[in-house]
Amino acid sequence: MAGLQQTNSEKILLSWVRQSTRNYPQVNVINFTSSWSDGLAFNALLHSYRPDLFDWNAVVSQHSPVQRLDHAFNVAKQHLGIEKLLDPE
Repeated sequence: MAGLQQTNSEKILLSWVRQSTRNYPQVNVINFTSSWSDGLAFNALLHSYRPDLFDWNAVVSQHSPVQRLDHAFNVAKQHLGIEKLLDPE
């Protein structure tokens, strides 16, 4: 039963992320691994709830994947109090 619970929880979380980022055509979250590697999903998720924190177009056009990940993690820490649990590298 624990395995089923986790699968359902993951599906619900994935659905929430997809719903939250649906207005960002550059973002296509289909899993919890490769869909996050370019940093766009993290930034889109932040921007969808707090668009006042940064310019989305600047993040998309001017940063490498590592820089985008670093940007998202720094914004989350500085403005939302979410600790950096992942290393962009």
